[in-house]
Amino acid sequence: MSDGEWLSLCYGSENTETYFSYNPEYANTVERLEEVDLGDENVYTPINYDGQSPIPKCQAITDMYASVKAVEYFIRTGELYPGIDWAYYF
Repeated sequence: MSDGEWLSLCYGSENTETYFSYNPEYANTVERLEEVDLGDENVYTPINYDGQSPIPKCQAITDMYASVKAVEYFIRTGELYPGIDWAYYF
């Protein structure tokens, strides 16, 4: 999902681990996710997608070029793009 400035990529299914694009610039906000202040603009992106819960900035990137490369790479290889950081969530 993207708003043109932020983009969040996710890979996973019922049978696999879940990976999200990871933004190390916002690593210090991970603990604040448990506070569940969904309106905190320092923690969450402005991406709004049909009632979707807000997307944490630590799970979204702003490099649109790298984002496009990540999608292209996945389409060609079926693997996560090594040119961006990924976070594993279980």
